[in-house]
Amino acid sequence: MRWKALPKSLDPHAWQLVVELRLLKDHSGLSLKSLQAKTPFSRSSWERYLNGKALPPQAAVEALARMAGADVTPLLALRDAAQRTSTAAAVTPAENCSAAQNGNPEPEIRVAALSIAAGALLISAITSVLLITDPWHEQTPATGVAGVGKYACTYIRHGDELFAGNSTTASHLVMRNTTGPDVAEVQCLLLRHKLSPGDVDGYFGERTEAEVKRLQRMDHVPADGIVGEQTWVLLRHVE
Repeated sequence: MRWKALPKSLDPHAWQLVVELRLLKDHSGLSLKSLQAKTPFSRSSWERYLNGKALPPQAAVEALARMAGADVTPLLALRDAAQRTSTAAAVTPAENCSAAQNGNPEPEIRVAALSIAAGALLISAITSVLLITDPWHEQTPATGVAGVGKYACTYIRHGDELFAGNSTTASHLVMRNTTGPDVAEVQCLLLRHKLSPGDVDGYFGERTEAEVKRLQRMDHVPADGIVGEQTWVLLRHVE
């Protein structure tokens, strides 16, 4: 299926969620008609969810993940983050109006601060869950290298695999314009391979794509710039 371009105004968390849901749908081979038949949601609802026109409800995310055999936890984390951003955006105009009437701009600053704090708490909670559920967190960590952007690289070796503390996936597709912790993991692992993806900011831009292609060429695999299962193996492998 050829997907429509997502709205440029879409929140980064919502954007990443839609990309992940599209990948699950394509991987499962389900059509919109099939999704309507197998879930409580109509074909038109799925069309809105998968084209970034409406934030999918939790039940829709869970249903698609279940049918595709995927882990729903990171998807729900993205959905919650997108919903928090949406809620903050909806509250801000009302707060600004009240502030303007009273000649006091403090409510706008307070809302922004709360939004940033909520985002930090969410990232902290996701990281804690990963550390608790992953078997490699008990291994002695390698030397950590701080990330330049919003993420950090904390290298941990488990057997002949290397993890950088942002994501433990070995299969999620990561490609141009993808955002989030999976991208930060790719960027950290590229640095470990003495490549230069730029800032560890969780955005898969032109520079990160170029370095992924460079790694793929070095290991004689198709240099498409997309991080799939084969490229994850290359990234995580340590001598």
